Amino acid sequence: MKMKKLALTASVLATAVILNGCGGGGGGSSRDYGYYSSPYITANGFVNALNSVDGAYTDSEVILYTNETERSRLIGQEDWFVIYDDKFNEYKAVSLQYIRAITYYSYYSSNYQTAEEFRNIENSDIAAGYVWGDLGGDDYEVVTLGPGGYFYGEESGYAYEDEVESTDVNLMAAEAEMKKLAKKVSNISYTYQVSPATALSLVSLGEKVEGMIQKGANQEELTAEDQEVLLNDLEHLTGLTLEDAIAAGVSDEAKEQALDKIASKTGANRQVLESKLLPELFGIK
Repeated sequence: MKMKKLALTASVLATAVILNGCGGGGGGSSRDYGYYSSPYITANGFVNALNSVDGAYTDSEVILYTNETERSRLIGQEDWFVIYDDKFNEYKAVSLQYIRAITYYSYYSSNYQTAEEFRNIENSDIAAGYVWGDLGGDDYEVVTLGPGGYFYGEESGYAYEDEVESTDVNLMAAEAEMKKLAKKVSNISYTYQVSPATALSLVSLGEKVEGMIQKGANQEELTAEDQEVLLNDLEHLTGLTLEDAIAAGVSDEAKEQALDKIASKTGANRQVLESKLLPELFGIK
């Protein structure tokens, strides 16, 4: 089993360049674990990353941008935006400064990591009994749509209202990083015939694999922890376990079941799955 796991991981490593944008990147210095943040993340970028973290079928979206909320206009308050959080089927107000300051321990900085850490913090708050957000609603809070089109904070009591039709000024800046990510997602979405949300997950996986490759001088020398991370990510993304993948490599029936699982999880075309995703991600011919 250990050798099969290593072989499967090697197959994943071989797809790093493909998943990271259908093209190579030049050299660069080696990376290692460290504390990072995403200081330029936008409201829209944060929600897109949440959808990637939460799974292929979630559809969270920005409802009010930072220049549209009543709370953002209050002296002493930070910029806030309101989202529909599809994972919990609720509306939520979030401080833009807060998510830009979230730190995480990783190989690299990315919007995906920010969203993942936000979910970790949120789950910890819920476990501590703060089901409507952090204590006092200082950084994020659940809001309820009330009379007059206002959203009311369950923790803070602040009102959020859409008074003027406007757009997110951060998006208008169109940072080079966002353009680069959009191109990668578009390439993967076209190549594998999957939704943009699934494509974003694949790109994020590719970046994670690239970081692991740069960490070690030899691709075959991944730590057991790195292998587990990759396999867990693949299972979360495709619904396929290591045991499923091994069985699919030796049994036509198991292969059909594997195709059904991935198609159900990602919404991808079965023909594309069989001809590209299955052999390139799992080494299953």
